[in-house]
Amino acid sequence: TERLAKFLAVCLVYNVPAAAAASWLAALAVLFLELDMVSVLPRTLCFEAPHGGAVYNHTFGSWGLIICPAVFLFVAIFWQDVSQSRQVFVDKFCIHQTDPDLKKAGIRGIAGFLKNSERLVVLWTASYFTRLWCTYELVSWIHLGKSAICFVPVSFAALASMLTLGIYAHCVSGSIYYAAFGKLPLWVTFLSLGTVCILVAICARKHVRELADLPGQLALFSVRNAHCFCCDSNHVDPVTHGALQCDRQLVYDALEDWYLRYGHSVSSGDSEQLSSLDFFDSQVREKIRPHLMS
Repeated sequence: TERLAKFLAVCLVYNVPAAAAASWLAALAVLFLELDMVSVLPRTLCFEAPHGGAVYNHTFGSWGLIICPAVFLFVAIFWQDVSQSRQVFVDKFCIHQTDPDLKKAGIRGIAGFLKNSERLVVLWTASYFTRLWCTYELVSWIHLGKSAICFVPVSFAALASMLTLGIYAHCVSGSIYYAAFGKLPLWVTFLSLGTVCILVAICARKHVRELADLPGQLALFSVRNAHCFCCDSNHVDPVTHGALQCDRQLVYDALEDWYLRYGHSVSSGDSEQLSSLDFFDSQVREKIRPHLMS
């Protein structure tokens, strides 16, 4: 997944509520500064309204159309630099990636991190359930009895961002055109809105298609076919060309411990007994769907 898409998804989860509040405050401030008794922000636009044989001129400012969306975008992108009280566990950064012993301890301690977390944020893409790590963490969360899952399709974050930027561009371009020519023809409005609608429709189509494929991905999930970086790289670091420890085996060992802890047997002699991998597959197919589809 592109870094920008994931960044937008994280902003959507953590920063947008603050951005919405800031834009409302900005709107109130702009409204106050445009009042006749204050007149700090001039009313640059004029609207003629005929009534009773006379024509009345109504002046108003376009500052709110420009300032409020700008405040929203600024806070949505940079709020994390202002509010730094939230602690987040990110597996790639919080689990050691080079030391084999520390990495093994981190993998076996994921349940502890999850148990002490209040919410699991899933930045979902179409390839999410083809990756071993992502699925392992999600099933571990559900198996701990936790239900606070924030399911955020990355494609939805792109859709919301495109819609926000499109509306902002439409407002700014309309204001600039009116200030320059003293009028705003319908063809300019239709051209601007039409462009925005086309771009939003493209993002919406991708988002809907990915969501439509999600039930099938869950139904056909197999941990044996899930990808992990080490196996896909033939256990050779593509940068340093050194040997990579097999994450898959570490996860498999953790699943076996997990399976035994819940009173199951992994004896290969009992054909009626599910193996730890089959048990994990059943958890994905049966328990994840209700949480994500609700």
